Amino acid sequence: MAAADAKRGSIQGTKHDFTGAYNRTWPHAYFRAHLALDYVISDRAKPVFEGIFAKYRRVRKKTKLKIVDVGCSYGINAALLRTDLDLDDLYAAYLKSGGSLSGRQEIEHRAFFRDRGLRDDIQFIGVDPSFRAVKYAQSMGLLESGIPADLESRDLSVKERCALVESDIIISTGCVGYATERTFARVYDASATSRPWVVAFAMHPFSYDKIATALEGFGLETKLAAQFRQRQRRFSTRAERRAILKGMRKLGMEDHLERTTGYIYASCYISAPPGEADLRAHSGDPC
Repeated sequence: MAAADAKRGSIQGTKHDFTGAYNRTWPHAYFRAHLALDYVISDRAKPVFEGIFAKYRRVRKKTKLKIVDVGCSYGINAALLRTDLDLDDLYAAYLKSGGSLSGRQEIEHRAFFRDRGLRDDIQFIGVDPSFRAVKYAQSMGLLESGIPADLESRDLSVKERCALVESDIIISTGCVGYATERTFARVYDASATSRPWVVAFAMHPFSYDKIATALEGFGLETKLAAQFRQRQRRFSTRAERRAILKGMRKLGMEDHLERTTGYIYASCYISAPPGEADLRAHSGDPC
């Protein structure tokens, strides 16, 4: 997606670039690039999402959920949340010699996910500018519908807007900083009649302020759920570490974990109509 703003520019050129692995017909290069940096945010976010989905079901009295994944790539969040798989299972299936997904036969890939008993009480709509990644996720049955679009540069088509109607929760684990308030506002506007919640992990040091302001325009309150902060991935280089720590200092962000663990972390933000997703009383499990 297009550059976010000056804050993104402050680490542009030093932040690790996954572009070369991001829009291929098969996900193997994508997983290989992510495994090299121990990219774990989708795995770490899974129990957080599951807890929030359960709370949403109680609040809205719903059983089947329609989830919009902004920055869905190859449908990783859908694969994890619709099965009992974890990220290590996917890394092994795609990358180990003889792994179930190590080959490039579409029928075998579809069978792998089908045999895991994909849950039908959660439906995923994927939004991502990488059309090959979206196509793969949709072909595997992970996504009910895919929207391969750079919403930083254009609005949704009528057909794309229709795919987002009656959404329940909008999620994201890795696109903030590439996707700005423009993308989130366009997605939310298309689904606003159902007043979906938004649960997004923003990798440090990207600010969520402008996205929160855009969602406020739709009547949502945004809260930082500090108890759900999670590891994203390892630093790729010393230069990236220096740039990210500098960016965090400029924003006044607490950087103890980044300085001491060798990992970049992501903060969790939850936006919902007032009073619906009050998690202040919880220190861990949102349920």
